[in-house]
Amino acid sequence: MVLGLLIGFRNKLAYFVYKFILKPVFFMQDPEVVHDRILNLGKKTSNNALIKPLISLAFGYKNNMLGQKVDGIDFVNPVGLAAGFDKNAQLTTLTPLIGFGF
Repeated sequence: MVLGLLIGFRNKLAYFVYKFILKPVFFMQDPEVVHDRILNLGKKTSNNALIKPLISLAFGYKNNMLGQKVDGIDFVNPVGLAAGFDKNAQLTTLTPLIGFGF
């Protein structure tokens, strides 16, 4: 019950911050610049042992019901990262922390 309320609050806060703060700022800039800055931020945070648990706490969600097995490969959840965002595989330690299953 309490965990559900906390997750709901976290989700509403993330939605508010993205929609009313980050998205307007990002959309005023060149998309390639935003992409490069997000990748650089991701690389810096993925190497920091203190920040990684906070990222997982803020954005991660695990539920065994979401797990799937496709062609012999186990996926934690069905949410994947779009091809091309991390084309050089620089964020492989970070993407599972923020909820991507593949």
